[in-house]
Amino acid sequence: MLFVTFASDEHDAEEDAADLGGPRREFFRLLVKAIFQDSGAFEGTPNGCTPRLNILHLQNGLYRTIGRMMSTIIIQGGEQPAFLSPSVVDYIVSGDILQVHVTPDNIGDPDLRENLKKVQQATLQDDLEKAVSCCDSWRYQVEGLPLVVTMANRYVLVKNAVLYHTVVQRQSCLDQLIDGLSHYGVLSLLRENPSLRVLFHIPGEDKGLAADFVAGILKPSYSVLGSNRRAREELMVVKCREFLQCVENKELRDTYGDRTLTKDEEAFLKTLSPGHILAFATGSSKVPAIGFHPTPKLIFINDEDRHLPTAHTCANELHLFVNATTMADDDGFNHCFLVALMNGSLFSTI
Repeated sequence: MLFVTFASDEHDAEEDAADLGGPRREFFRLLVKAIFQDSGAFEGTPNGCTPRLNILHLQNGLYRTIGRMMSTIIIQGGEQPAFLSPSVVDYIVSGDILQVHVTPDNIGDPDLRENLKKVQQATLQDDLEKAVSCCDSWRYQVEGLPLVVTMANRYVLVKNAVLYHTVVQRQSCLDQLIDGLSHYGVLSLLRENPSLRVLFHIPGEDKGLAADFVAGILKPSYSVLGSNRRAREELMVVKCREFLQCVENKELRDTYGDRTLTKDEEAFLKTLSPGHILAFATGSSKVPAIGFHPTPKLIFINDEDRHLPTAHTCANELHLFVNATTMADDDGFNHCFLVALMNGSLFSTI
Protein backbone atom coordinates (compact mmCIF):
# COMPACT_ATOMS: atom_id res chain seq x y z
CA MET A 1 0.00 0.00 0.00
CA LEU A 2 1.29 3.43 -0.92
CA PHE A 3 1.49 6.09 1.78
CA VAL A 4 1.56 9.61 0.40
CA THR A 5 2.78 12.91 1.82
CA PHE A 6 2.54 16.04 -0.31
CA ALA A 7 5.34 18.60 -0.25
CA SER A 8 4.59 22.33 -0.26
CA ASP A 9 6.43 24.37 -2.90
CA GLU A 10 5.62 27.60 -1.07
CA HIS A 11 6.87 26.71 2.40
CA ASP A 12 9.39 23.98 1.55
CA ALA A 13 7.67 21.67 4.01
CA GLU A 14 5.46 18.64 4.03
CA GLU A 15 1.70 19.01 4.37
CA ASP A 16 0.49 18.20 7.84
CA ALA A 17 -1.51 15.11 6.87
CA ALA A 18 -1.00 11.46 7.71
CA ASP A 19 -2.13 9.24 4.86
CA LEU A 20 -5.15 7.25 5.99
CA GLY A 21 -6.59 7.22 2.48
CA GLY A 22 -7.28 10.82 1.46
CA PRO A 23 -3.77 11.87 0.30
CA ARG A 24 -3.42 8.55 -1.54
CA ARG A 25 -6.69 9.11 -3.43
CA GLU A 26 -5.58 12.65 -4.26
CA PHE A 27 -2.22 11.38 -5.51
CA PHE A 28 -3.90 8.78 -7.71
CA ARG A 29 -6.23 11.43 -9.17
CA LEU A 30 -3.24 13.57 -10.07
CA LEU A 31 -1.45 10.50 -11.44
CA VAL A 32 -4.34 9.70 -13.80
CA LYS A 33 -4.15 13.24 -15.14
CA ALA A 34 -0.38 12.96 -15.55
CA ILE A 35 -0.71 9.67 -17.45
CA PHE A 36 -3.28 10.79 -20.00
CA GLN A 37 -2.61 14.52 -20.29
CA ASP A 38 1.00 15.22 -19.37
CA SER A 39 3.08 12.12 -20.15
CA GLY A 40 2.98 12.38 -23.95
CA ALA A 41 2.39 8.60 -24.08
CA PHE A 42 -1.20 8.95 -25.35
CA GLU A 43 -3.00 10.91 -28.01
CA GLY A 44 -6.63 11.94 -27.90
CA THR A 45 -9.30 10.78 -30.34
CA PRO A 46 -13.05 11.48 -30.39
CA ASN A 47 -13.50 8.07 -28.72
CA GLY A 48 -10.84 8.37 -26.01
CA CYS A 49 -7.08 7.96 -25.66
CA THR A 50 -4.83 5.62 -27.61
CA PRO A 51 -1.09 4.99 -27.11
CA ARG A 52 1.18 7.27 -29.10
CA LEU A 53 3.86 5.31 -30.95
CA ASN A 54 7.17 6.45 -29.46
CA ILE A 55 10.32 4.35 -29.86
CA LEU A 56 12.04 5.92 -26.85
CA HIS A 57 9.03 5.22 -24.65
CA LEU A 58 9.11 1.59 -25.80
CA GLN A 59 12.82 1.24 -25.10
CA ASN A 60 12.35 2.70 -21.62
CA GLY A 61 9.36 0.47 -20.88
CA LEU A 62 7.12 3.46 -20.22
CA TYR A 63 3.91 1.76 -21.34
CA ARG A 64 4.64 -1.18 -19.02
CA THR A 65 5.16 1.27 -16.15
CA ILE A 66 1.89 3.02 -16.99
CA GLY A 67 0.11 -0.34 -16.94
CA ARG A 68 1.49 -1.03 -13.46
CA MET A 69 0.39 2.45 -12.38
CA MET A 70 -3.15 1.85 -13.66
CA SER A 71 -3.32 -1.51 -11.85
CA THR A 72 -2.14 0.10 -8.63
CA ILE A 73 -4.67 2.93 -8.94
CA ILE A 74 -7.55 0.46 -9.33
CA ILE A 75 -6.53 -1.96 -6.57
CA GLN A 76 -5.53 0.67 -4.00
CA GLY A 77 -8.71 2.73 -4.19
CA GLY A 78 -8.07 5.46 -6.75
CA GLU A 79 -10.63 6.70 -9.23
CA GLN A 80 -10.69 4.46 -12.28
CA PRO A 81 -8.42 5.50 -15.19
CA ALA A 82 -11.35 5.45 -17.63
CA PHE A 83 -9.84 7.39 -20.51
CA LEU A 84 -8.91 4.71 -23.05
CA SER A 85 -10.55 4.32 -26.44
CA PRO A 86 -12.95 1.31 -26.57
CA SER A 87 -10.83 -0.20 -29.37
CA VAL A 88 -7.78 -0.17 -27.05
CA VAL A 89 -9.82 -1.86 -24.34
CA ASP A 90 -11.06 -4.43 -26.88
CA TYR A 91 -7.46 -5.44 -27.52
CA ILE A 92 -6.56 -5.46 -23.82
CA VAL A 93 -9.54 -7.70 -22.99
CA SER A 94 -9.21 -10.10 -25.92
CA GLY A 95 -5.51 -9.95 -26.80
CA ASP A 96 -6.63 -10.55 -30.38
CA ILE A 97 -6.43 -7.93 -33.13
CA LEU A 98 -9.33 -9.60 -34.95
CA GLN A 99 -11.59 -9.02 -31.93
CA VAL A 100 -11.11 -5.24 -32.00
CA HIS A 101 -14.02 -3.09 -33.17
CA VAL A 102 -12.87 0.10 -34.85
CA THR A 103 -14.27 3.25 -36.47
CA PRO A 104 -12.51 6.29 -37.97
CA ASP A 105 -13.14 8.10 -34.67
CA ASN A 106 -10.52 5.82 -33.09
CA ILE A 107 -7.83 7.68 -35.07
CA GLY A 108 -6.03 10.64 -33.52
CA ASP A 109 -4.75 12.29 -36.72
CA PRO A 110 -7.60 14.61 -37.79
CA ASP A 111 -6.71 14.62 -41.51
CA LEU A 112 -6.46 10.84 -41.70
CA ARG A 113 -9.68 10.48 -39.72
CA GLU A 114 -11.65 12.86 -41.96
CA ASN A 115 -10.31 11.30 -45.18
CA LEU A 116 -11.45 7.84 -44.09
CA LYS A 117 -14.83 9.23 -43.11
CA LYS A 118 -15.20 10.68 -46.60
CA VAL A 119 -14.48 7.26 -48.07
CA GLN A 120 -17.02 5.70 -45.74
CA GLN A 121 -19.73 8.27 -46.44
CA ALA A 122 -19.28 8.66 -50.21
CA THR A 123 -22.53 8.13 -52.14
CA LEU A 124 -21.24 8.69 -55.67
CA GLN A 125 -18.32 7.04 -57.46
CA ASP A 126 -16.71 10.41 -58.19
CA ASP A 127 -16.86 11.37 -54.50
CA LEU A 128 -15.37 8.01 -53.57
CA GLU A 129 -12.46 8.38 -55.99
CA LYS A 130 -11.66 11.87 -54.67
CA ALA A 131 -11.77 10.62 -51.08
CA VAL A 132 -9.56 7.62 -51.86
CA SER A 133 -7.02 9.83 -53.65
CA CYS A 134 -6.50 11.69 -50.36
CA CYS A 135 -5.30 8.39 -48.86
CA ASP A 136 -2.80 7.59 -51.63
CA SER A 137 0.16 8.92 -49.62
CA TRP A 138 -0.02 5.93 -47.28
CA ARG A 139 -2.48 3.26 -48.43
CA TYR A 140 -0.09 1.54 -50.87
CA GLN A 141 2.34 1.00 -47.99
CA VAL A 142 -0.20 -1.04 -46.04
CA GLU A 143 -0.27 -4.59 -47.36
CA GLY A 144 -3.70 -6.16 -47.74
CA LEU A 145 -5.77 -3.07 -48.48
CA PRO A 146 -7.83 -3.10 -51.71
CA LEU A 147 -5.78 -1.66 -54.56
CA VAL A 148 -8.93 -0.76 -56.47
CA VAL A 149 -11.54 0.75 -54.16
CA THR A 150 -15.17 0.42 -55.18
CA MET A 151 -18.48 1.20 -53.55
CA ALA A 152 -18.70 -2.49 -52.63
CA ASN A 153 -15.33 -2.84 -50.87
CA ARG A 154 -14.80 0.67 -49.44
CA TYR A 155 -15.87 -0.47 -45.97
CA VAL A 156 -13.09 -3.09 -46.04
CA LEU A 157 -10.59 -0.34 -46.81
CA VAL A 158 -11.85 1.84 -43.99
CA LYS A 159 -12.02 -0.93 -41.37
CA ASN A 160 -8.59 -2.39 -42.14
CA ALA A 161 -6.95 1.03 -42.47
CA VAL A 162 -8.28 2.06 -39.07
CA LEU A 163 -7.21 -1.27 -37.58
CA TYR A 164 -3.71 -0.77 -38.96
CA HIS A 165 -3.29 2.80 -37.72
CA THR A 166 -4.84 2.26 -34.28
CA VAL A 167 -3.77 -1.26 -33.30
CA VAL A 168 -1.30 -2.97 -35.67
CA GLN A 169 1.03 0.03 -35.84
CA ARG A 170 0.96 0.43 -32.04
CA GLN A 171 0.81 -3.21 -31.04
CA SER A 172 4.18 -3.14 -29.26
CA CYS A 173 2.97 -0.22 -27.12
CA LEU A 174 -0.28 -2.02 -26.34
CA ASP A 175 1.53 -5.26 -25.47
CA GLN A 176 3.73 -3.40 -22.98
CA LEU A 177 0.65 -1.79 -21.46
CA ILE A 178 -1.02 -5.19 -21.16
CA ASP A 179 2.10 -6.63 -19.50
CA GLY A 180 1.95 -3.82 -16.93
CA LEU A 181 -1.73 -4.47 -16.27
CA SER A 182 -0.88 -8.00 -15.14
CA HIS A 183 0.44 -6.34 -11.94
CA TYR A 184 -1.81 -7.26 -8.98
CA GLY A 185 -3.62 -9.70 -11.30
CA VAL A 186 -5.76 -6.93 -12.82
CA LEU A 187 -5.36 -8.26 -16.38
CA SER A 188 -6.56 -11.77 -15.54
CA LEU A 189 -9.42 -10.32 -13.51
CA LEU A 190 -10.43 -8.16 -16.46
CA ARG A 191 -10.31 -11.01 -18.95
CA GLU A 192 -12.32 -13.26 -16.64
CA ASN A 193 -14.89 -10.48 -16.11
CA PRO A 194 -15.11 -8.41 -19.35
CA SER A 195 -17.78 -6.18 -17.79
CA LEU A 196 -14.95 -4.61 -15.74
CA ARG A 197 -13.79 -2.90 -18.95
CA VAL A 198 -15.80 0.13 -17.77
CA LEU A 199 -12.86 0.80 -15.44
CA PHE A 200 -10.76 1.67 -18.48
CA HIS A 201 -12.71 3.00 -21.42
CA ILE A 202 -14.08 6.49 -21.60
CA PRO A 203 -17.90 6.71 -21.34
CA GLY A 204 -19.82 7.60 -24.48
CA GLU A 205 -20.88 10.89 -22.89
CA ASP A 206 -18.72 11.93 -19.96
CA LYS A 207 -20.65 14.82 -18.48
CA GLY A 208 -19.06 14.47 -15.07
CA LEU A 209 -20.85 13.67 -11.84
CA ALA A 210 -24.35 15.03 -11.38
CA ALA A 211 -25.23 17.16 -8.35
CA ASP A 212 -27.83 14.64 -7.12
CA PHE A 213 -25.27 11.83 -7.40
CA VAL A 214 -22.70 13.71 -5.30
CA ALA A 215 -25.38 14.69 -2.78
CA GLY A 216 -26.37 11.03 -2.50
CA ILE A 217 -22.79 9.97 -1.81
CA LEU A 218 -22.32 12.45 1.05
CA LYS A 219 -24.55 10.96 3.76
CA PRO A 220 -25.60 13.45 6.48
CA SER A 221 -24.61 12.47 10.00
CA TYR A 222 -27.58 14.03 11.83
CA SER A 223 -28.17 14.57 15.51
CA VAL A 224 -30.93 12.45 16.99
CA LEU A 225 -34.44 13.16 15.72
CA GLY A 226 -36.23 15.68 17.92
CA SER A 227 -33.08 17.38 19.18
CA ASN A 228 -32.66 21.17 18.96
CA ARG A 229 -29.83 20.74 16.46
CA ARG A 230 -31.64 18.42 14.02
CA ALA A 231 -33.73 21.10 12.28
CA ARG A 232 -30.68 23.34 11.79
CA GLU A 233 -28.70 20.43 10.34
CA GLU A 234 -31.49 19.54 7.93
CA LEU A 235 -31.50 23.16 6.73
CA MET A 236 -27.74 22.95 6.12
CA VAL A 237 -28.28 19.85 3.97
CA VAL A 238 -30.83 21.77 1.90
CA LYS A 239 -28.35 24.63 1.46
CA CYS A 240 -25.58 22.21 0.50
CA ARG A 241 -27.74 20.47 -2.11
CA GLU A 242 -28.91 23.79 -3.53
CA PHE A 243 -25.26 24.82 -3.82
CA LEU A 244 -24.47 21.61 -5.72
CA GLN A 245 -27.44 22.13 -8.05
CA CYS A 246 -26.40 25.70 -8.80
CA VAL A 247 -22.87 24.49 -9.55
CA GLU A 248 -24.19 21.86 -11.97
CA ASN A 249 -26.51 24.32 -13.72
CA LYS A 250 -23.82 27.04 -13.87
CA GLU A 251 -26.12 29.33 -11.89
CA LEU A 252 -23.96 29.85 -8.80
CA ARG A 253 -22.87 33.34 -9.88
CA ASP A 254 -26.51 34.45 -9.88
CA THR A 255 -26.86 33.56 -6.19
CA TYR A 256 -24.29 36.20 -5.18
CA GLY A 257 -26.42 39.11 -6.37
CA ASP A 258 -24.58 42.38 -5.86
CA ARG A 259 -21.66 40.81 -3.99
CA THR A 260 -18.34 41.80 -5.58
CA LEU A 261 -16.20 38.75 -6.30
CA THR A 262 -12.46 38.76 -6.91
CA LYS A 263 -11.05 37.94 -10.35
CA ASP A 264 -9.85 34.60 -9.00
CA GLU A 265 -13.31 33.80 -7.66
CA GLU A 266 -14.93 34.71 -10.98
CA ALA A 267 -12.47 32.51 -12.86
CA PHE A 268 -12.93 29.61 -10.43
CA LEU A 269 -16.72 29.80 -10.80
CA LYS A 270 -16.43 29.07 -14.52
CA THR A 271 -14.61 25.77 -13.94
CA LEU A 272 -16.47 24.61 -10.82
CA SER A 273 -18.33 21.29 -11.08
CA PRO A 274 -19.96 18.86 -8.60
CA GLY A 275 -16.81 16.73 -8.93
CA HIS A 276 -14.86 19.51 -7.19
CA ILE A 277 -17.00 19.10 -4.09
CA LEU A 278 -16.47 15.33 -4.03
CA ALA A 279 -12.72 15.80 -4.52
CA PHE A 280 -12.65 18.39 -1.73
CA ALA A 281 -14.29 15.93 0.67
CA THR A 282 -12.57 12.70 -0.36
CA GLY A 283 -9.53 13.46 -2.54
CA SER A 284 -11.22 11.77 -5.51
CA SER A 285 -13.41 13.46 -8.12
CA LYS A 286 -15.01 10.13 -9.08
CA VAL A 287 -16.08 7.04 -7.20
CA PRO A 288 -13.05 4.69 -6.96
CA ALA A 289 -13.24 1.26 -8.58
CA ILE A 290 -13.47 -0.38 -5.14
CA GLY A 291 -15.80 2.29 -3.73
CA PHE A 292 -15.21 4.69 -0.84
CA HIS A 293 -14.07 3.32 2.50
CA PRO A 294 -15.28 4.64 4.84
CA THR A 295 -18.59 5.93 3.46
CA PRO A 296 -18.43 9.70 2.76
CA LYS A 297 -20.35 11.81 5.27
CA LEU A 298 -21.56 15.32 5.98
CA ILE A 299 -20.57 16.28 9.52
CA PHE A 300 -22.22 19.23 11.28
CA ILE A 301 -20.30 21.34 13.78
CA ASN A 302 -22.00 24.01 15.87
CA ASP A 303 -19.47 26.81 16.11
CA GLU A 304 -20.29 30.51 15.79
CA ASP A 305 -16.70 31.51 15.04
CA ARG A 306 -15.98 29.29 12.04
CA HIS A 307 -17.71 29.54 8.68
CA LEU A 308 -15.65 27.93 5.89
CA PRO A 309 -16.43 24.24 5.25
CA THR A 310 -13.50 21.92 5.87
CA ALA A 311 -12.73 18.34 4.90
CA HIS A 312 -11.13 15.28 6.43
CA THR A 313 -10.26 13.31 3.31
CA CYS A 314 -8.92 10.27 5.14
CA ALA A 315 -12.30 9.82 6.79
CA ASN A 316 -14.17 11.06 3.67
CA GLU A 317 -15.89 13.77 5.70
CA LEU A 318 -17.14 17.20 4.65
CA HIS A 319 -17.55 19.41 7.74
CA LEU A 320 -20.20 22.14 7.65
CA PHE A 321 -20.33 24.77 10.40
CA VAL A 322 -23.79 25.60 11.71
CA ASN A 323 -24.15 29.19 12.92
CA ALA A 324 -25.89 32.47 12.22
CA THR A 325 -23.67 33.30 9.23
CA THR A 326 -24.05 29.98 7.38
CA MET A 327 -27.77 29.70 8.15
CA ALA A 328 -28.70 33.24 7.15
CA ASP A 329 -31.14 33.71 4.30
CA ASP A 330 -28.54 35.30 2.01
CA ASP A 331 -25.48 34.29 -0.02
CA GLY A 332 -23.24 33.82 3.03
CA PHE A 333 -23.19 30.02 2.95
CA ASN A 334 -22.56 29.87 -0.81
CA HIS A 335 -19.68 32.34 -0.59
CA CYS A 336 -18.10 30.47 2.33
CA PHE A 337 -18.32 27.24 0.35
CA LEU A 338 -16.75 28.90 -2.71
CA VAL A 339 -13.85 30.29 -0.68
CA ALA A 340 -13.28 26.92 0.99
CA LEU A 341 -13.14 25.12 -2.36
CA MET A 342 -10.70 27.68 -3.75
CA ASN A 343 -8.46 27.32 -0.72
CA GLY A 344 -8.58 23.54 -1.01
CA SER A 345 -5.60 23.87 -3.38
CA LEU A 346 -5.03 20.61 -5.27
CA PHE A 347 -7.91 18.91 -3.54
CA SER A 348 -10.30 21.23 -5.42
CA THR A 349 -8.49 21.17 -8.76
CA ILE A 350 -9.79 18.80 -11.42
